[in-house]
Amino acid sequence: MGTSLGILETKGFAAAISAAEKILENNIIDLVKIEKTGGGIISVFFEGEKEQLQAAFEKGIQQAKLVGEILALHILNQPNKKIEKILFADDKTAEKATLRIVPIQEKTIAKENEADVEKIQVQKPIKIPKVQPEVKQRIKSSKFLGTISTIQRLRREALSSTKISKEKDAALKAQEGKASSEINISKIENLNVHELRRLARNTKGFPIQGREISKANRKELVVYFKDLA
Repeated sequence: MGTSLGILETKGFAAAISAAEKILENNIIDLVKIEKTGGGIISVFFEGEKEQLQAAFEKGIQQAKLVGEILALHILNQPNKKIEKILFADDKTAEKATLRIVPIQEKTIAKENEADVEKIQVQKPIKIPKVQPEVKQRIKSSKFLGTISTIQRLRREALSSTKISKEKDAALKAQEGKASSEINISKIENLNVHELRRLARNTKGFPIQGREISKANRKELVVYFKDLA
């Protein structure tokens, strides 16, 4: 240890760290240990020359009071070796244990890495089966046939829709071509407003014409057709 040992006790960790940060601005002073003693009390140990410790502790105390509470402050000038042994025995034991553990861990990791390398080298290359030419041709043919069948299905659906539309138009034209005396009221009532307007424009002698038909609603058009019937 150094010439003097400074001990600072605070209430709360924030105060301890704040004081330590200010004290360690002096490069001659070293932080030796931080210890929690229970009840929120934190003990911080510093090493350095007595005069340097005293000056640094004054600044550290002022800084710590801004965030917490200072409980005690003491500087040991050339502390007894027995006291040092009691205070820092656990730290030295832990340090020695760490030095023993690290080489063991490094050896274990090295062995595991060697085992992994051996496993990688032993693995056999994976063979990828080749696709025969006739299989490729069948795959292409199946895709092509699937495309053709889809096109044919869409074409049939389009033709079917066109046929239905034509049949509907033909039926509507047939209705439009009838004379007013042949108007079927039951069929008229099943038509929507657009179909009624179209039929009205093509019916001779219809009571209203032009924009009046466009403005008339379904109920009004049905009434006009009933009058004609």
